[in-house]
Amino acid sequence: MNKIKYIIVILVAIVTFSCDVDYYGSPNEPEVAPTYGIMNRVQKRLMDDTRDEWFSGRMSLLWVQYWNQTAYTEEDRYQYRETVNKAGWEDLYKNAQDLRDIIELNTSEATKDAMAAYGPNENQIAAARIMLVYIYQIATEMWGDVPYYSYGNDDETFQANSIKDAGITTPAYAKQSAIYADMLKELDEAQAMIMLDENMIDGDNFYGGDAVQWKKFANSLRLRIANRVKDVYPDALNHMSSAIAAGVMESNADNAGVAYENTSLNGAPMYRAFYVENRIDFAPSWSFVELLQGERGPFVADPRLDIFVDDNEDGFKVGIPLTSNNGEVGGFVKESLPGAAILAADYTEIYMEYAEVCFILSEYNGWDQTWYEMGVKASMSRWGVDAAAIDAYVAALPPASEETVLTQKYIALYMQPMEAWSEYRRTGYPNTLIKPNETYDYTYLVKDDLGIVSEVTEKYTYGVGSLSSDVPNRVSYLLNEYSVNKANVEAAKSSMGGDEITTKMWWQN
Repeated sequence: MNKIKYIIVILVAIVTFSCDVDYYGSPNEPEVAPTYGIMNRVQKRLMDDTRDEWFSGRMSLLWVQYWNQTAYTEEDRYQYRETVNKAGWEDLYKNAQDLRDIIELNTSEATKDAMAAYGPNENQIAAARIMLVYIYQIATEMWGDVPYYSYGNDDETFQANSIKDAGITTPAYAKQSAIYADMLKELDEAQAMIMLDENMIDGDNFYGGDAVQWKKFANSLRLRIANRVKDVYPDALNHMSSAIAAGVMESNADNAGVAYENTSLNGAPMYRAFYVENRIDFAPSWSFVELLQGERGPFVADPRLDIFVDDNEDGFKVGIPLTSNNGEVGGFVKESLPGAAILAADYTEIYMEYAEVCFILSEYNGWDQTWYEMGVKASMSRWGVDAAAIDAYVAALPPASEETVLTQKYIALYMQPMEAWSEYRRTGYPNTLIKPNETYDYTYLVKDDLGIVSEVTEKYTYGVGSLSSDVPNRVSYLLNEYSVNKANVEAAKSSMGGDEITTKMWWQN
C-alpha cells in the first residue's frame, strides 16, 4: 500500500471549487474525469496541502520566523514531525499525478477530442507542465534529489509518477542539477506552445483561462528558478533574459493565486486551522514584528504591520519570542495573533506575484532602485495599503542594495514561506532572524488593570542544541522511503553528501 504514494486514482469524488462538474461517461459509472475538474482541484488542493497548519505551519513558516508556535515549539527548534514530512511528500506526488493525467487525457487518441471541449489540447498540456514544475520545485527544495517526471525529456532517471504508464513503483531519485535544468526547459517549452488567442483550460482558478496571463506566469516562474540557480548553472542567465523577453508579470493583475470562499467548508487553510479547528497554535514572531515596527533592520515602520499583525489584549503589536522549551513560551501570554486579513476565510493563497518579479528584476539589474521601489509598491498595493502611506514609506526607503532589496522581498513573501525559506538559504537574507542558540533581550509594552503602560524586558535563549547553526538547509528523507524504496533513497543520500537537515542544496554556496 505504501507504494500508492506515487499515484492518485481518479474516482467519482472529484472535489471542485469554483465550477460545476460533470463526467465523460455515465455520471453513475464515470469513465474519465474531465480535465477542467482535475485542474480546478489541483490548484486549490495544492494550497490546501502546502499552506496549512502542518506542512507550512510546522515547518517553513516557523523557520523563516514569520510565525512561531505558542505551545508546541519543537518545530521552532527544527524537531519536525515525521508524520508531517510523510504527508507533505504524498500530497505533492498525488497532485503531480493528477497533472500527468491531464497530459494523458489530452494526448491519448481515445480522449483528447473530448477533452478539447475544455480548451485546446496544447494549452491544457502547457498548463499541466507549468503546474508540474511548480510542484516539483517545492519537492526538490524541500528534500534535494527527488523522484521527478518530465513531459519533454526521456531522461531514464525521471521516473516519478510512472506507476500507471510504466509500472514503476520504486522510482529513481533524479539529481537536483538535472531537475533544475529540466524545469527551466519545461517552462520555456510550455510557454512557447501556448496558443494565446485561445482559452487555456476551463476550471482555471488563477486567470479564468486567460492564456496570456498563463504565459506570464510560466515566464515569471522560470525567472524565479533561474535566479535561484544562477551561481551554479551557467545557462541560468540565458533563461532569465529569455523569460524577460518572452514576457513576465507586469502588474498585480497578473498574480497567480487561489481566492477561497467565505465559508467554513471552502475557507482558506489558516482560517480553517484557527477558526474551524480552533488551533490557536501560532503567533507572529518577535523578529518579524520588530522588523515591521522599524525597530529591527534598515527600514522605518511599515504600514503593512496593521494588516499582518493584530493588536494583543493590551492594544499593542507584540511578537512571540523564540525560546528553548515549551514551558518558557507557554508562560508568555502577551503575543499578538495574525491580522484579520491573514486569517480571513476568503484569503487568496498566492502561487507567485508581481512584487516578487520586481525584486528579482532589481537583483538582475544590479540592485536597481526603480525595480526595488516598484516591488515595495506592488506588495503594499496588493495588501490594500493607502496610496499616501505607500508614497511616504517609499520616500523613506534606504537605497537599493543586496540587503535592502532582499529584506523587502522577504516582507513581500509573507505567507509564502517555502519561497522565503529558499531565498534565505540562497542569500542569507534577511539578516534580522534570531540565530539558533542566540541569547537576546526582549522588551515590550504591557498595560495593567488601571491602564498604566510600562515596559518589560525579559531574556530568552533560542536553544536548538546541536541541531543546526542556522535554519535547516533541507528536510531529511522519509523513513518510509527507506523501507519501500531503499536502494534509490540510499543512492540519493550518497549523491547529496548526506541526509541531514544541514546537508546543503545543490545551489547553496
